[in-house]
Amino acid sequence: MPVSGIDHVNILTDDLEATASFYERLLGLTRSENPAIRSGIAGYWLRDAEGMPIIHLVDRLSASERYEGYRPGSSTNALHHVALRCDDFVEMKARVEAMGLEHRVNDLSRMGVMQIFLSDPNAVNLELNFHKVSA
Repeated sequence: MPVSGIDHVNILTDDLEATASFYERLLGLTRSENPAIRSGIAGYWLRDAEGMPIIHLVDRLSASERYEGYRPGSSTNALHHVALRCDDFVEMKARVEAMGLEHRVNDLSRMGVMQIFLSDPNAVNLELNFHKVSA
């Protein structure tokens, strides 16, 4: 039974609204209700253009017993970053700069890839990959 890809990434946060807004503004994801709300855990699913939930945001404070040992903003230890496949490098770079986000560009255009590295409000490292290079 082979793995066919990553289904979603779950991010814990102590500032649910700011984190959801960050991903909406940066990546153009759409916020929707997280079904776990029924069990008393606040959060959102952030969906891509096809409606697939790719980032699950969880308000750690609404599930404090479940996530007692976790602290957003602390080192994630073995998980170094989340890589997302993106389109339109030029537009995304302009958006990152307009948001005033600290970032680093890695030009691998000779291999057909441009990358932008940055962190979200919870210290989650993001690698944005652009395979259709239009830099």
